[in-house]
Amino acid sequence: MRYCSDALRVAVLVTLPVVFTLAGCGKSEYGATARVSGKVTYKGKPVPNMLINFMPVGAKEGRPSWGTIDGSGNYKMDEEGDLKGVIMGHHKVYITAPATTIDGGTSKASKKAIAEAAGLTPEEFLELRNKYGSEDTKYEVDVTTDPQVIDIKLE
Repeated sequence: MRYCSDALRVAVLVTLPVVFTLAGCGKSEYGATARVSGKVTYKGKPVPNMLINFMPVGAKEGRPSWGTIDGSGNYKMDEEGDLKGVIMGHHKVYITAPATTIDGGTSKASKKAIAEAAGLTPEEFLELRNKYGSEDTKYEVDVTTDPQVIDIKLE
């Protein structure tokens, strides 16, 4: 009988850490998330067919969230792979072109095609990309509630 209780003890000691580890699955390792949506405009005009990126800054630095902007300038970020929305907290927001070209978007024709898909002139697209096209952007927002509408008004 002693052998059975020792075996049971060992089984419990081996199984408990696994059970406690699995109990945490399904939650973001970065904390609470929110479903975020809104409209992206540049100088008052909708910016369609681009990608929008939310990069956490400060205490909640971690995995960014991204989504597509539809043909009317609207975006919705409610599920990105295993991350269900945007991490709550402070974020830098930047816009990138989803289109890739054979030449990497370096030719004049490629730049023009990408700008036209976004409803912008090549000059406007260049200005947008220079101001809001990377993590160096100055455009920042706070994600505080779930769900949350955040309209991105770029100038």
